[in-house]
Amino acid sequence: MSRTARRGLAPDAAGRALAHTVRPPRTRLPWSPAALEAELHTVLAAYEERAAVWREAFEDLDDDVLAEAAVEARAFGADPAAAVDGLVRGLLGQLADWQQAIGELGCALTTAIHGRPLPDWAADAGRTEDVRWRRARAALLEAVARHHHGHLPAEACGDRPW
Repeated sequence: MSRTARRGLAPDAAGRALAHTVRPPRTRLPWSPAALEAELHTVLAAYEERAAVWREAFEDLDDDVLAEAAVEARAFGADPAAAVDGLVRGLLGQLADWQQAIGELGCALTTAIHGRPLPDWAADAGRTEDVRWRRARAALLEAVARHHHGHLPAEACGDRPW
């Protein structure tokens, strides 16, 4: 028997033969479900900290806030309409910044999930933030309408068939 043929009979010959014909196992992905969840929580916590300013600015916004700005301007001899206009423009700028931050939150969450589906709790957090933004926008629009034009029509009563 030749030396080459005898080599195949050695105790570790099968391992050597497989090493040349079978691919090594795939390497594990650099993240685990726990790490993914931790990263999502980190992204959301950073956003929550950033959004606190906007939530506070719109928390109690109504036409009284605009009226107070006008009264304060009058007390200091400034134009009340300009004061209200400046306040509203500032709030509109904050709404734009908030909306941009929500978009950045979506991008950060998408990046953090590494192509996997977004967990329901994280998607709910994003949807909740969209609702908060819409409510803040509606509060600003309603405050401006009430300040400049009086009370809005009452909401629909519950006796409608739909």
